[in-house]
Amino acid sequence: MIKIHLGLLAKQPVDLEGTEPAELLGVQPSSALTILSPLTYRLTARSVSNGALVEGEISYRIGGSCGRCLEEVEQTLRNAHLCLFYDNLPEEELDITDDVREEALLLLPMNLLCSPDCRGLCPQCGANLNQETCSCTSEPDQDSPWSALDQLQL
Repeated sequence: MIKIHLGLLAKQPVDLEGTEPAELLGVQPSSALTILSPLTYRLTARSVSNGALVEGEISYRIGGSCGRCLEEVEQTLRNAHLCLFYDNLPEEELDITDDVREEALLLLPMNLLCSPDCRGLCPQCGANLNQETCSCTSEPDQDSPWSALDQLQL
């Protein structure tokens, strides 16, 4: 739980540093995506007019299969510019755990890739095009109902 004691915050900025278990994110491990490390945070909370401002950095490691070539991948996800504002503060302490969790989930990629220029697998023979070239032809199938679209002149 990441909590800020507001009595202390009214007097000075509060530095928060630590880790939260990977289970906090609520991501079920699978072959496509697994959280490999705890969520690490380094935050500073300041009292501002009518509220509190929390700034800092969060990071954690993920692993899984590349969405194009199916090779195993590990990446560090980092938000170095986390910024949260709170108004209508409670009296004693402010729990920011859910907001930090949401920011961490926003870092997850739609498709985990081994590299931005991953060439993926050949759709015909399944060869990993990052490691080898295949002898498959790229000619369109003439029996396909979509082959008529190749004849269009725009």
